[in-house]
Amino acid sequence: MTWRATALVGLAVVAVALIVVIGVTAHWSPTSTATGTPGTSAPSTSTAGRPRLTAAQRAERQRAAAVAGLLRRNHCWTGQAPAGVTPSHAVVTLPDAEPALVTAEVGFGIWLDGDPGVLHGFCP
Repeated sequence: MTWRATALVGLAVVAVALIVVIGVTAHWSPTSTATGTPGTSAPSTSTAGRPRLTAAQRAERQRAAAVAGLLRRNHCWTGQAPAGVTPSHAVVTLPDAEPALVTAEVGFGIWLDGDPGVLHGFCP
């Protein structure tokens, strides 16, 4: 083989390798897909790398998002009260209930008296 033929073969190998790499990273398949159109990419249904959440984990995430939203919308605090501010409401989760904005007395009952529930924060 001449050096030109060798260079052309090498270039062709590099081009094919590049096409394969691009196709793999783009989830491209040269065969027919579910759409029946050759060479189109099929949507990825793989969950590799992402663990599937259980129903309890999804519910906990939804509760956490609800608590965060209530705290943000009502200008609540979770640590020491701001100077000169008296709490009049609290964000709590009572047993078998969703997070809610309630009177500060309910929050104080959970915090100080050990009443059932979870205190998330106080609000003005």
